[in-house]
Amino acid sequence: MSIFEDNYRICFPKKRVFISRNHQWAFAAWTIGKGSGIIGDKTILLHVDAHLDDTWDGVIVEGLHEMGNTEEILEVAGKLEIDNFIWAGFAAKIIDRIIYVCPKDIDSSEPFDLSSWNLEGEQLKPIKQLLREREYNGLRFESIEQFKQHLLKAENLEQVFNTPNSVILDLDLDVFKLKLSDLADRELYPEKQIREQLQFLKNLYSYDMVTIALSPSFCGSDENCEFIFRLFLEEFELNLDEAQPW
Repeated sequence: MSIFEDNYRICFPKKRVFISRNHQWAFAAWTIGKGSGIIGDKTILLHVDAHLDDTWDGVIVEGLHEMGNTEEILEVAGKLEIDNFIWAGFAAKIIDRIIYVCPKDIDSSEPFDLSSWNLEGEQLKPIKQLLREREYNGLRFESIEQFKQHLLKAENLEQVFNTPNSVILDLDLDVFKLKLSDLADRELYPEKQIREQLQFLKNLYSYDMVTIALSPSFCGSDENCEFIFRLFLEEFELNLDEAQPW
């Protein structure tokens, strides 16, 4: 199966790494992991991406609160979009706190500032109800480097990850494209820098799960996507021959 097919999904179960072409399938991996006990009661999502993916309408996708078996989870994930799966995960109580590592080239908004949202309107009624029950909070950084510098100032990781919560690394490969606002531009960050940042993310924490989105259309080209994917596999010490479909 080609990595550019819409339904491309592989995993490395022993290492708890789940890879898909399109990002909404990360929601399915988290939910299945929660049901199997891989993901704990309180989970922090470390979302490293060129985009915030914080569109709210994931909370109203059909079947979100009726999911039971894996087939139903995959069915719900298939109804999500590549930009609304995080709010779906929050509404389904799969994730509890989000650390966004996303540049402001694409979206300069602050994901936790909902002051401009019309929560009294009929459309956002589900959000208002959800926020009565749980606070949508976390941290936002503009780059992997800024996040790294923040960690250097912190006394320990517990200040950021609030352990013993579960932690998911959710990485979109498009974060390594240099000029994010210019879709036609194909330039990536230098290979050395990409490798160093992948090494930093890998060694940062013993994650309960890692979800990866390939997002070839946002990487600048199919060739770019293949190149970054190869670097990811090398730095995370993964052999494609050992991958399983999911």
